[in-house]
Amino acid sequence: MKNRSEFAHKLCANCRKTGKAAVEVVKMVKGKSEVANLIFHKIIFIAEGSLKLSYKDEPDYQTAKGRMLFLVAGSRCSYKAIENTTVVFFRIQAPINLCRDFSLEDLYTRMNRKRKDTYKPEHNNFGELDIRSQIEQLMDDISQSVGSGLNCHYWLEIKVKEFFLLLRISYTQEEIYEFLYPILSNDIAFSEQIRLHWKKFQTAAELAAFLNLTSKRFTAQFTAVFGLTPYQWMLQERARSVLFEIKSTGKQFKEIALENGFSSESSFTRFCRKEFNKTPTQIRLDKLEGEA
Repeated sequence: MKNRSEFAHKLCANCRKTGKAAVEVVKMVKGKSEVANLIFHKIIFIAEGSLKLSYKDEPDYQTAKGRMLFLVAGSRCSYKAIENTTVVFFRIQAPINLCRDFSLEDLYTRMNRKRKDTYKPEHNNFGELDIRSQIEQLMDDISQSVGSGLNCHYWLEIKVKEFFLLLRISYTQEEIYEFLYPILSNDIAFSEQIRLHWKKFQTAAELAAFLNLTSKRFTAQFTAVFGLTPYQWMLQERARSVLFEIKSTGKQFKEIALENGFSSESSFTRFCRKEFNKTPTQIRLDKLEGEA
């Protein structure tokens, strides 16, 4: 019976998927670095050791065992192991639900009513929390099961849902608000579409057409959600993306220019001069000198 069960499980389509799973356990030796393209929101749990994170235009940030980070989709990040490190990655491939009767929009509205002052996060682009005992137990369960060969995508997706239920149970609303703050708005379905697709388009008009919205309606809805016009926000995000690529990768400037929609390397250089008051070469040299 046991052998039949194991054989049947190996035939399961969810165990034979070849794409990236919702959960991944990674052991990194000291000094190892990775660059990740955040197609989905990602949560990084530091199970052992410590990491240095480079993300958007944030200063390099070091975090260690017992912490978890929430990173927003639609950008890139790099991380380096300061020592031998074990991390658990969650790729959030489905809408986030804290529980059936409490949506992220509910959290956003309730906390904004409760707060007297506008929230000013320590980090603009990611959230961070301590890993509490219930979450630690979940991470241990996942690590042991994956280490034993359990790679069922369906089971891993259930574990991601379980995490958000435990987040709702184990943390205050204010803590959850601060952790997920980078994606919270009064229209999360709209803002998620923007974050997932904006890099495919050069103009706000193209993005509006993709979402089947008139330019007027799109601009009004966008400004209400992000607090900036589509042009201002896309310019800001492109500048952050460019700065990360120059500082945190070894790519040639021509390649960075092409990937970020610039018609030529010279137009890319003009953009950097305008936004950062430096050429790409100067930006990269400053970064290297700071690490020396």
